Amino acid sequence: MTDPIRSFYQKTLPDLSVISDCSHRHFRILLPRGTFLKIPDRIRSAAILQRWLIRYRPTDVYYSTSCWLAPENLGRRERTPLADNILLSSDIVFDLDRAPFSLANLDAARADALRLVAFCHDEGLPVKYIAFSGSKGFHVVCTDTVRYPAADPREREDAAKARRRAILVRVQAEGIAVDARVTPDTRRIIRVPGTINSKTGYVCTVLSPEQLALPAREILKYVPRVTLSTPLIPSAGDDSSLRGYRIISWLCHRFGVRSKPDPVPEPSVSYATFLVSAVPGIDRQIPLFQWPARRNLVRIEADLRRLQQQYGLSDIYVYRSASEISALCLRTFPLRRLEKIIKASGSANYGTLVKYKQLFFRVGEKRTSDGRILDGAPVYQTTLAAPEENNAHMVSRPHARFLAGFLPLRDYPRMHGEGEVYLTHAVIEEA
Repeated sequence: MTDPIRSFYQKTLPDLSVISDCSHRHFRILLPRGTFLKIPDRIRSAAILQRWLIRYRPTDVYYSTSCWLAPENLGRRERTPLADNILLSSDIVFDLDRAPFSLANLDAARADALRLVAFCHDEGLPVKYIAFSGSKGFHVVCTDTVRYPAADPREREDAAKARRRAILVRVQAEGIAVDARVTPDTRRIIRVPGTINSKTGYVCTVLSPEQLALPAREILKYVPRVTLSTPLIPSAGDDSSLRGYRIISWLCHRFGVRSKPDPVPEPSVSYATFLVSAVPGIDRQIPLFQWPARRNLVRIEADLRRLQQQYGLSDIYVYRSASEISALCLRTFPLRRLEKIIKASGSANYGTLVKYKQLFFRVGEKRTSDGRILDGAPVYQTTLAAPEENNAHMVSRPHARFLAGFLPLRDYPRMHGEGEVYLTHAVIEEA
């Protein structure tokens, strides 16, 4: 099977032409397992970055909006030496998103982007580039022409932040909706133009002012789309079809799904969307269980209750489809502990965890390449309530947010993890 992400980066260079002084920028990539990798190399050309993208086939690629004397050593300001936190310059960046994800809201964000560009011209802020983010909006990146004379690098950075906060106030006074967290942050990373946005499969694309003036539907004609397995942008309304979408991955391996004999031969390859066990922002995962549908549900529930007691699992949510019984728990565990739990459960996906260091929970229909449904989405069956002391352990905030969109959850007192859950669009080879 062809991996569309790696194939795209083998054929296409990231667009660094609009990014000044790349060798002093900090580049980070989001790996398929859900963790960030800080690229240790100085990125002096698009070809150097391309080699990293081909090697790691990341789901998302970012660069720092500021230039640093030693970008490869950059860390948290309060935790790293001053020599590794010397700010050289910083772009002024605006992120314009409109949720939910729809053509109507994309046009609203585009209208704000047009007003923002006019504002920047009036303010004497040179616009370096405008880009469609690949998802819900646009980036407008400007050059900061002010020089900050303070000898102390921290004072220079603080002065740059103060200037950006003042600009943000004026932008907001014009009624232009921008992300207030992005503009003042000198340590912000944003998406690299010419790279894939994993929420949609669209490529982050630099636009000319003339293209920005076009309706969103017309703009998308200029934007490459890496995989057609991701949902199209709805014209209006909510974006429930994209809720939590993250990581467009191409898992060309066997998930261990056994098919019963059928008088009509099933195709050997099918497609589905899976929730990934990795918790964004931390090195923890949640247990995801899977058994063939022929297994006795009552016995499975009894085994899960035993695991709750033995390993302190929080509430367990049980699902069923025509081909499988599945369950998930929101308490987070390190990988080694998770392996013990999954092995003790007798879950059919233990081999997947050992091989790929993460687990997958099907959340969508399983379809053939021509769109025929082989199996419906798993349907919620029951919740195996855990003792209060079990639910007092840390649970995954991103997974809880995702699950809360489909069924009522208890109020967990302790959560960690940030961002959206990872979903993977996968090819399934039937066993």
